[in-house]
Amino acid sequence: MTFANQLTLARLVAVVPVMAALYLPFPYSRTVAVALFVGALLTDYFDGVAARRSNKVTGFGKLMDSIADKALIASLFFVLVDKNLMESWMAAVMVIREFAVTGLRMVALENGEVIAANSWGKAKMNSQSLAIFILLLAYAHVGPWQTLAQIGWWVMLLAVILTLISGWSYLKDTPRILAAQSERDRRM
Repeated sequence: MTFANQLTLARLVAVVPVMAALYLPFPYSRTVAVALFVGALLTDYFDGVAARRSNKVTGFGKLMDSIADKALIASLFFVLVDKNLMESWMAAVMVIREFAVTGLRMVALENGEVIAANSWGKAKMNSQSLAIFILLLAYAHVGPWQTLAQIGWWVMLLAVILTLISGWSYLKDTPRILAAQSERDRRM
């Protein structure tokens, strides 16, 4: 268990306190939720830095990094929809894409291939994270929160567009991956 993998797992575990801070009423709970979300996002940056610096990029890390990202982001989609800060169709498009790409990754993994995040996937993640951050600030009533909510909505729309593009960038490899799986199954 490398330090980078520990950071990745910390991001996965961070989902619980972020959600608790958004739903349990205590002083400054919404501000705490924003701070925890930012902290979780920082682990995404630092786990990659740590893995590259130590030359310990692992298949487990590549896969778990993606899963931790999806768990954090998707759980916050549900909150934002619940709080009427995000359209449910936006969340549905992005969550369906995550399931499709994760399924493809699992099939590829059975064939010994790890599909790491590409530049479109990273752009999607960055836009989703920025949109969530802005919308959480609006929910916490930080600054001009109504303006933040509007800006966050438009950034989330951009995230939906990037989600569709990044989904296509992965799913276009589906025939090749399924052919490899079929060949593997035939040999068994």
